[in-house]
Amino acid sequence: MFIHASGEYLPERVVDNDYFARLTGRASPWFEQLTGIRQRRRAGEGENANSMAIAAVKHLLRTGDATLDDVDLIIGASYTPWDTIGTIAHVLQREFSLANARAMYLSTACSSFIDAIDMASAYFVSGRSRKALIVASEHNSLYSSDGDEKSGHLWGDGAAALILGDTPGKLQLEVLDTHTVGLADRGKGPFGITMVPRDGGLVMHHGKDIFVHACREMAGMARLLLERNKLTVGDVRLVIPHQANKRIIDSVANDLGLQPQRVALTIGELGNTGCASVAITLHRYAHKLEPGEYALLIAFGGGYSAAGALVRRVP
Repeated sequence: MFIHASGEYLPERVVDNDYFARLTGRASPWFEQLTGIRQRRRAGEGENANSMAIAAVKHLLRTGDATLDDVDLIIGASYTPWDTIGTIAHVLQREFSLANARAMYLSTACSSFIDAIDMASAYFVSGRSRKALIVASEHNSLYSSDGDEKSGHLWGDGAAALILGDTPGKLQLEVLDTHTVGLADRGKGPFGITMVPRDGGLVMHHGKDIFVHACREMAGMARLLLERNKLTVGDVRLVIPHQANKRIIDSVANDLGLQPQRVALTIGELGNTGCASVAITLHRYAHKLEPGEYALLIAFGGGYSAAGALVRRVP
């Protein structure tokens, strides 16, 4: 399975740490020290997860040297939907006239994007799909509260899109392996972070538990994929982790023995964009891979779940 093209969409509105300092009374530098986040993007009036998904696909088509011809599978990945019936996938199908394609919505919190790649891989292997459109779009600010001192400052909005095919495309990125797993039986599981639309929205109840499991499970996912493919950390040019908190990313990098230049980062300027964070970061860093070089995508999702993918630029 090959990645043919990628695109992204980020709202114009930039919210820096001074905004949260005024809300909470904390000093502005505290937020970056705690999370590595300097600023984040926020959806504007009239924007939502569906509209941002459409914008990401349009960006892909303008810049990605690929078309939507013959797309037979559409997967929308998100945990912050605008509409749970008229989902991202269905809106994309209508917007781009993707007749007869399967259209589905997938939500496993912040691992949703990589889980969507894993699902597409299963369709390709079974022969039921040859070309897929995957779009991750998160509208965190719709559900979060900026005044929430625990996590209000974390959230950013944004979207990214990929086209996958069963033959190489111009981008020349091959998905070699994927692995996903549910971890709801561990730690606080479904109670670590919740998003009940009519009961407080996006709330992080057990941040420490999430932190500990995210560090452990993302490092473990990386090791699993490397061992399964007879590789070492030294063979990997880039690790693209979920951009939840730079302290988590630093912990994972230290655990794996990664040098800083081999860790892809967007959290400082974009904040935590949920499952879209790996997709956006992949879009921004894919060009750094030389022929034959590997990248590891790893994520931990609230609920809990973990996911990973091994990617290589075709030699």
